Amino acid sequence: GEIQDQPGDFNTFRTTDKEKRYLDRLNSDLYDTLREAAEVHRQVRRWSQSWIKPGIKLTDMCELLENKNRELVGERGLERGIAFPTGCSLNHVAAHYTPNTGDNTVLGYDDVMKVDFGTQING
Repeated sequence: GEIQDQPGDFNTFRTTDKEKRYLDRLNSDLYDTLREAAEVHRQVRRWSQSWIKPGIKLTDMCELLENKNRELVGERGLERGIAFPTGCSLNHVAAHYTPNTGDNTVLGYDDVMKVDFGTQING
């Protein structure tokens, strides 16, 4: 999320330092929101790496991960929470697999799993 000048734009002299500072201040709330969401994502990722091991049911793993995400971000309806359902694709499935309730798929020792989760604050 950084506004940059078009390469080869020779009118850059029209953007003064004062204008750049103004634009930075204008977007500072957005930057703070992005930083907060990124920090929550980092904490959830680090926490989940400590307990995701072979033998865990994918539905249980997704539920725990989403609950921790909600807890750390301080979920408030559509304003703050998880960005999308957690995806945990195994082996040949490239992406976007989310286990449904009752799915008994278990992470095996030789499985390769891709975990995809998102944190959102203010959309």
